[in-house]
Amino acid sequence: MLKIVRLKLTVLVVTLILINPLNAAPRVVVSLPELHSLVAALMQGAAEPILLFQSESDMAGDLDPFQTSGLLSADLVIWVGSGLEKSVGHALDKFPPIADHFMTLSNTLPLLLKRDYEEIGDQRQISRDLHFWSDPRIAIMAVKQITPLLVRIDPDNTERYLDNEIALLKRIKKVEQDISKQLAPIGAVSSKIADTFDPYFINRFIRDIKQAGSSNEGLQKVSNRSFKTCRQSEIAPPPPGPDLYFQTLLNRAKHLDQCVNSHHRIKTRVEVLNNQYQRS
Repeated sequence: MLKIVRLKLTVLVVTLILINPLNAAPRVVVSLPELHSLVAALMQGAAEPILLFQSESDMAGDLDPFQTSGLLSADLVIWVGSGLEKSVGHALDKFPPIADHFMTLSNTLPLLLKRDYEEIGDQRQISRDLHFWSDPRIAIMAVKQITPLLVRIDPDNTERYLDNEIALLKRIKKVEQDISKQLAPIGAVSSKIADTFDPYFINRFIRDIKQAGSSNEGLQKVSNRSFKTCRQSEIAPPPPGPDLYFQTLLNRAKHLDQCVNSHHRIKTRVEVLNNQYQRS
């Protein structure tokens, strides 16, 4: 009889542990791939964060039941803000108590005004460009704000998070140095080229932006064709994970380099042909 009681108690304890583990990994939900990549790097060896959207295009419309359930059961939700992830903002309006475990990064980071936007006094979610992660230095600020929250919800892995933060910050600084070196020969780019790329990326890595313009109609037509090519030749995004953030920045640098060089080659060729035509 005593053995049966002990067996029942053992089964009960095991069941409770399975239902509610004593050392359960924290449930961290991150809205976008680039932010998810940074958080995944911070959480390596402790747990894996959940990616809410595979891309910005997936944010259109309402959240599906699985996504909503993820937000409701999360220990921490890291997102940009309602100006970008509108469906997440709607979920917050519908379930106000979950705001206690939300980290809205756009509220605490320096943001650029949207292009051609002059109303500085308007709400940040309306007037600011929210793609801050394309600037490695702002990404570093974000990482430094996220780490203490991970430590708070999962103190048992404090040392791991702090060690991962050191390694991650070092890697972000290294990729900024590599891209700066790669793009240094470019110097200045035309405003048309700059407008096809993320403003945070341009602001960090390009020293000067020249207003595009040409009195030569032929050169202008060919140049417009090269800008269209810049938009169409974007590189496919890498798979989600700790390396995505870095591969995305490196791909963007490669794309910008190719775009500028292509435009310069076209411009030089047209100018040579024009000079030959004028001499004949």
